[in-house]
Amino acid sequence: MKVITKPINISFRKLCVSDAKSLFDIESVNTRHPWSVSNFESSLADCGTISDGLLVEGRLVGYALALVALDTADLLNIGIHPNYKRLGYGKLLLNQLLEQLQVIVVSDLFLEVGVKNHIAINFYQSQGFRVINTREKYYSNLEDAKIMKLHIS
Repeated sequence: MKVITKPINISFRKLCVSDAKSLFDIESVNTRHPWSVSNFESSLADCGTISDGLLVEGRLVGYALALVALDTADLLNIGIHPNYKRLGYGKLLLNQLLEQLQVIVVSDLFLEVGVKNHIAINFYQSQGFRVINTREKYYSNLEDAKIMKLHIS
């Protein structure tokens, strides 16, 4: 039997404040302590925020938000809907964000990730991030966070 595959239509777009509820919906199925809709709205309204939405077949399934300050940026939040995880979309989304940051001459991207979030830590390390420090009791549940850095250019 011949296997027939259908090409998947993947695209990216800049996010806007009206996307906040959709981002919250994705975030709330990914984590026990999601950002609120107002957290997303505030970040999306900030002129220093670079945002990317990942659409698969026209459906918003992922997002990335970074706050730029001079020649550095902080990855504020990134997420992929659980039905689309482990398909390479996180890497595509991060690469899309990195391309935008390179265009505006950002040299380093920083992020914080929970010390127990081994899947995320491994993902970031596979993308070239390295651990540079730890923030004690960073999260609302008092979990420590690893600070990671990626040199972009």
